Amino acid sequence: MNFGVVAIVGTGLIGGSIGLGLKKRGLATTIIGVGHRKVSINKALKIKAIDEGSTSIEKAAKQADIIILATSVNLIPEYAKKIIPLMKKTAILTDVGSTKGHIVSQVNNEIKRTCGSGKSNFIGAHPLAGSEQRGIDSARADLFDGSVCVLTPTNLNTKKNITRLSNMWKALGARISIMTPSKHDEVLALVSHLPHFVASSLAGVIDEKYWKFAATGLRDTTRIASGDPELWLGIGKQNKQKIIKALRRFSGEVESMLNDLEKGNDKKLLGRLKKAKTVRDKKKWKQE
Repeated sequence: MNFGVVAIVGTGLIGGSIGLGLKKRGLATTIIGVGHRKVSINKALKIKAIDEGSTSIEKAAKQADIIILATSVNLIPEYAKKIIPLMKKTAILTDVGSTKGHIVSQVNNEIKRTCGSGKSNFIGAHPLAGSEQRGIDSARADLFDGSVCVLTPTNLNTKKNITRLSNMWKALGARISIMTPSKHDEVLALVSHLPHFVASSLAGVIDEKYWKFAATGLRDTTRIASGDPELWLGIGKQNKQKIIKALRRFSGEVESMLNDLEKGNDKKLLGRLKKAKTVRDKKKWKQE
């Protein structure tokens, strides 16, 4: 299985890991890395995550059979706008963004504006892997092993392109889940975006002088608050309504727990704690 020339725009943790995975498994003829910082491109070349590197997107866009936008979510529509007029007709354009509704809508509208109505070669994707760390230094060839990659095709995509992109992610070790862009954003608001905003709130509410007393519980609970604030601001803006809904749902649960504590309702409080433990214990992550 070979996916031809693959261009990766953004050679950080996810983009670099895609490159390393493709290279390790011999899945691409050539991997071209594109970034705005030469230092990141040079690091990607040094660890052999890419075969060629450039700060110019034009050459890569014209050559590639698959173009992967691995930048922050706010930059994805902007890069797509530059790439769409340059792509080969048979090429697939995709991304790895944590939001899908806004991105899929914006990119498909740009394709329609540039190329006219009909089919779209853009398929939204979101590999559910990574960490709070960023940058090529944290990239790993096995990052996607055992993970889930959500694809959000629309009725504008061909079955051939959906299958081809699915096969690429499967070859990288991921399991495929197909959702609409809206459903993706609803699910991720709860399982990814909500935890980040909660962790950030928790880290922000504790007085700095008390952190010296913190042990692994607080460390583990607030780990994801170390994620890039600018990146998370973009996610918050693009998935605003669904994140607000998730935060209100969480706020209601906190309010109920607070009420049980205030009223000394041990039975209800114990029930909540037991339910949470049972739900959490059923899920086993590969790192555990």
